[in-house]
Amino acid sequence: MKHSNTLIASMAIILFLIVGSGVASAAEEKSVDEVAKELSNPAGSLASLNTNIQYTEYTGDLPRSDDQESWALTLQPTLPFPVGDKGRRIIFRPLVPVPINQPVFNPEKGKFEDADVNLGDITYDLVYAGTHMKSKTNGFLWGAGAAGTLPTATNGDLGGNQWRLGPEGFGGIIRKWGLVGALVSHQWNVGGSNDTYYSTTTSQYFYAIGLGNGWQLASSPVISYDWQADKDEAWTVPVGFGVAKTTRIGNMPWKFQFQVQKYVVTPDTFGPDWLVKFTITPVVKNVLASLF
Repeated sequence: MKHSNTLIASMAIILFLIVGSGVASAAEEKSVDEVAKELSNPAGSLASLNTNIQYTEYTGDLPRSDDQESWALTLQPTLPFPVGDKGRRIIFRPLVPVPINQPVFNPEKGKFEDADVNLGDITYDLVYAGTHMKSKTNGFLWGAGAAGTLPTATNGDLGGNQWRLGPEGFGGIIRKWGLVGALVSHQWNVGGSNDTYYSTTTSQYFYAIGLGNGWQLASSPVISYDWQADKDEAWTVPVGFGVAKTTRIGNMPWKFQFQVQKYVVTPDTFGPDWLVKFTITPVVKNVLASLF
């Protein structure tokens, strides 16, 4: 436990050092509604740090599946690097998960056990993206690149022990009222100590509807399909609703978001049933951008 806490604290410090302190000058020039819309855009120009607190309830056929729940913390900086003068950029988004009490089924004992606080497998995407505006309020967003997973889990039950990699792409429309779109990626195992074949597609649909004064209706559920699983274990499909508020604290924009997701399709044996997520996102300076 002591080792895990030290590692988690170190990762958190590193992430905060990456994005630096202060606020990007571009955000200072925008209204809170414009900042809210930009933060909802996966091809956006603002650097930020998402801190997610997530609660999950589970269901399934395993003994006492319906009694299982978990908490998790994730840290995800968004680091855009401008390319040229046409609003295009390379965007790097690592996601560092910290499961707090993830239930793990022990087949020898025939029951669930809670894993301690640990570091999970770090995932990331690296894309070339852009936003093309046909007018001040109408346009579209796009991106293409790669998604991957690093075998960083400090507990073998919480990670795949694999290096994974695959393609990623996303697109969407931008209108006066907000934006809507979808992101699709696929990963295969490409190395690591676990040689089990891995092939999974994920699709994240997102929407953000502006209500004025920094308020939005917004959510971004993630659908997944495991190509190696049986038919009744392959799909995980949530539907989600959320509300977000962007405001300024001092001169720094902050976005606060609350989401509830219901899994309408989940693996029969064991899978998520409900998810509640609270996200805090400050806009920050991307100190790495000045190095390139």
